[in-house]
Amino acid sequence: MYKVTCLLRLADPADTLTTEMTVKRITAAAEGAGAQRPLVARTLPGVRNGGDLLAHFRFASKSGWLSVHDAVHEAMACPAIDHIDSAEYSGGRAGDGRSGRRSDANPSTVYRTLLLRVDDAATPAEIARFEHATLQMPRHIPAIQAWQLSRVERAAGTSRWTHVWEQEFADVEDLLGPYMNHPVHWALVDQWFDPESPNQIVKDRICHSFCAIPEPVIDPAPESASSAEGEPASAAEEG
Repeated sequence: MYKVTCLLRLADPADTLTTEMTVKRITAAAEGAGAQRPLVARTLPGVRNGGDLLAHFRFASKSGWLSVHDAVHEAMACPAIDHIDSAEYSGGRAGDGRSGRRSDANPSTVYRTLLLRVDDAATPAEIARFEHATLQMPRHIPAIQAWQLSRVERAAGTSRWTHVWEQEFADVEDLLGPYMNHPVHWALVDQWFDPESPNQIVKDRICHSFCAIPEPVIDPAPESASSAEGEPASAAEEG
């Protein structure tokens, strides 16, 4: 599985008709390109550098995506969109330690993604500790229904994104409350984002975006959250 996430900033978010036409055009292009269950939706209030539209596509393989890349991006290259932050990365697999879904999960209605860039100067050991800490969150935060932490293969936009951290929640209250305010956020992972911490390795701004979903976005089969290696814990707008 190969995944593509694009955060689209609209030239005029208040232009409802143009926005609806833009969503339909991008969705049609993705469907025509063979994307599996393409998601193109308005972001919800509270995003941070997260765009006005969140587009998420899944393809059977990287080569499958590259063969249709131009057609999908052509649909997004229009006057209605004035900026795109994007990341391309491999999808998760059950048991890979970097993704999972709770076996007792409630139906998910909210998909959240975080794009971030780890400093080029960070050592492999520092990156491994950051990823391990990030993947601890499903263990401690029951509100996370599904999760995936990925290293980015190709990025575009404001920063050269290195990681994508995705989750699903039963509702937006679980994201903005139990998840964002959990002690694990600020006690375990905040150090990697905090400019005043000697352990900071996440640089530039982050893109924190989320939207409503009609069906699951993250694929891995159910597994125990205790078997996950971890999740990010940071300030409310960071992990």
